[in-house]
Amino acid sequence: MSSEKKLLITRPRHDPLLEYLFYWSQELINSAEDHKIRVLDCKDKEANKETVCKYLEKQKPGLVIFNGHGNQNIIAGYQDQELIKTGENEHLLKSKIIYAIACKTAAKLGEEACKKGAKTFIGYAQDFGVVMDSSRICSPTKDRFSEPFKKASNKIGLSLIKGNTTNEAYEKSQNVYTELIREYATSNATKEDKEIRFWLFWNKRFQKIIGDKNATI
Repeated sequence: MSSEKKLLITRPRHDPLLEYLFYWSQELINSAEDHKIRVLDCKDKEANKETVCKYLEKQKPGLVIFNGHGNQNIIAGYQDQELIKTGENEHLLKSKIIYAIACKTAAKLGEEACKKGAKTFIGYAQDFGVVMDSSRICSPTKDRFSEPFKKASNKIGLSLIKGNTTNEAYEKSQNVYTELIREYATSNATKEDKEIRFWLFWNKRFQKIIGDKNATI
């Protein structure tokens, strides 16, 4: 059996929010490559059910990062196509660590995945919020409003890639959220700062870790 470490990441980009996540993920890909982790990059149209499920089953990546829309029962990919659905194929996540940047997937799907053998599921039990600067929609990497959300979210993937346990990764992300919430709680906060602080607090509150807290890739 190969001991090669693998990261499967989905990066659809068919709307503004997903475009942001698409570019945020490049930092994770670069880090994985620096750590000699093979990256299975399902970007754009490749974030489809056939490709993703084939990789999950045949390549058996130790770490899976989903960027996409979702709900309590579904993680979606390109054009909101269902990738993982409770009661259908969550067993494909067996023996894997999952981080899902997809709304509400930690409310039920994460629990079901862990029951079917997933090591750990980190995600959000409610919507994942991001504040974006409408004047920077076409250049996400230059959007200062979204930067704190990238920093807190990417902390999970970066920590896991470095070999931290799932709980260490979760706690580090929670700490980043706490620091940023404090940073934006200034007496001279702008309207945008207050909105950013609200959604940072929201994401921190509803970010959940399910399953083995000592797992590593």
